[in-house]
Parts: sequence; structure tokens; C-alpha cells
Amino acid sequence: MERWLVQGLIPAGSSVALMGQLHSGKAWLAEQLAVCVASGHDFLGGFRVQPEHVILIDEDSGTASFKRRFDRLARGLNVDLEKVPLECYSRCGFLLYDNERRGWLRSLIKQQRGAPLVIIDNLDHIMGGRDMGPAAIGSPLAAFCHELRDAGCTLVMVHQTGAKRQAHVEDWDMRKEAQGFTVLIECFDLALAIFRAPTAGTEFVLKPIVRESGAQVTRPFSIALREDPGETWARLEALDEFPELKETKPRDVLPQVVEPSG
Repeated sequence: MERWLVQGLIPAGSSVALMGQLHSGKAWLAEQLAVCVASGHDFLGGFRVQPEHVILIDEDSGTASFKRRFDRLARGLNVDLEKVPLECYSRCGFLLYDNERRGWLRSLIKQQRGAPLVIIDNLDHIMGGRDMGPAAIGSPLAAFCHELRDAGCTLVMVHQTGAKRQAHVEDWDMRKEAQGFTVLIECFDLALAIFRAPTAGTEFVLKPIVRESGAQVTRPFSIALREDPGETWARLEALDEFPELKETKPRDVLPQVVEPSG
């Protein structure tokens, strides 16, 4: 039976690439995932989560914008960040090729109960300008993904694609858009491609691209960014319904969640 971190979307213990162009909503999605998993709050308003410890390494945004986005999402979901198991490291100099840093991350993972969620933003920065290797099997990135999963976590790696043109969601080719990273998708079990939708409001389309994953939701679906005029709070919400999840009982997908009686 598949165990889920996010019901129907992200299996526990899997490796996930979250990919999209600049300003496509990647950081919003990654940080809301962190808040939801740490707090047990439904992800995007419709996906049950397995509460877990979360480790987020941000090598992309910078501390000020990173903290402001997190604070707004926490207020939008009514979550007290001081009371949830969420560790954030912004601009800590993490590099995939640095054995000392990798050992530090493995140690953080093994200190936690359950299967913690590790989010790293973003891939370009932790690669430190190095190539990923000629083939997925021997790729340092693939070895890194396996190493973290063996340590007991679910991994989400954020990657900004090089595409500058508008893409059609149904035709979007993960391998082609990851310019210069021909082995990227083969290193992960699942990819989530995110697009900014051309609407008056702030909306995105999330497209799951399943490789070696039991994800049940495999079609693109729409997400809206809700926020107040003063931009003090924010949250992402799925606009679509998911009939493929309707008949699923929580105990079948989230075995550690105890349903309240009565």
C-alpha cells in the first residue's frame, strides 16, 4: 500500500522535482507545502497531508523575501510558525558536492522521527556551476537523491527552467525545458511543473509528470493565490475538484493519522 506525504500527489519517501520558469510560483508552492506538512494543514485546501518534521534550505530568495513570504503564508493558513516542527536555513551555503554539508543534512534527517520532508531551493545554486554528469545512473544528482531517501526523507528539489517563451501546459516537455540538464528528470520519481496562467488574478497551473511514482492525480490542475489588499497574508488554493480521491479513506493513505471518534 502506498504511503503518502500529500494524499494522491506526493508519496512518502519519494524524490520530487518542482520545476518552472522565473515567477511561476515555485517558491510560493514549496513554502506552502512546508507550512502544511509541518502543521498538518491540508495542502492547497484539498490534499490531506501526513504531518512531518520539515527541513527547508533556501539558497535562492534571500532571507528578507523568504521570511516575508513564509510569514504571509502562515497567517493565511492560521499557523503559528513558532509551534510547528519547521527548520529553515536561508543562504547557508549548501552545495551538493560538499561532503561536509551533505553529512550535516543527513544528520538532521536522521535526528527526526518518521520521514521528514526536505525542500531545497534551488538546484542551480547547490550545483555550484558544475555539470550533473553524462547519464542519470552515474549522475551526482541521482546519487544525492538516493542518499537522502536512504536517510529516510521525502525530497523536493526546486529548479528554475531556462525557457523564456510561453509554453502550452499539455505539450510541456520536462526534458526539453530543462536546458542543459538532460539527465534531470531521470534523477527523480516525480516532477511537478508549474506555470503562471495568463489571467487577471494570480493563478498557476500545476502539472504532475509521473516517472516512478504511484501518484493518483496525474492531470494538470489550477491553483489561485489568495491574498488581502494589504499583502499581510496569502495562501494557495486548488480551484479544481479531484474525483480520483473521493472514495479514498484517510486511514488507507495516511496510516499514522488517527481519525477522531464520534
